[in-house]
Amino acid sequence: MEDTRRSPLVTVLAILLGAQSVFIVGVTVYLVVELLLAEADFPPTAIALTVLVLLVAIWLVAMTRGVWRGRAWTRGSVLVYQFLQLAIGVGSIQGFVPRPDIGWWVIATAVLGLVLVLSTPVSNYLDGRD
Repeated sequence: MEDTRRSPLVTVLAILLGAQSVFIVGVTVYLVVELLLAEADFPPTAIALTVLVLLVAIWLVAMTRGVWRGRAWTRGSVLVYQFLQLAIGVGSIQGFVPRPDIGWWVIATAVLGLVLVLSTPVSNYLDGRD
């Protein structure tokens, strides 16, 4: 299928999601290594966190592929992920141990993802191509 209708904003969104995917895959690898080499205080919790992050990594990779291919289902999925990421960023700024240096980066990428997925060219590209 030719992608002659792909807007530069779609490419930017795919790059953003790809970067987020690479980051989450890296976090997953780090958690697996820590799980295997370090002694966890609460092993079931460590395993659950690692599995959850792995599922998020798979979800992000699937979303990235879907956006690049113009699948309509990805629009809602990207919206949900970016809103969850926005909540994590706000929690990182206001949380029990605040880390505004990390929180602002998380919020910035979430807002960029939301603006991109709601933009007209991206919405048109993802409209009904399943």
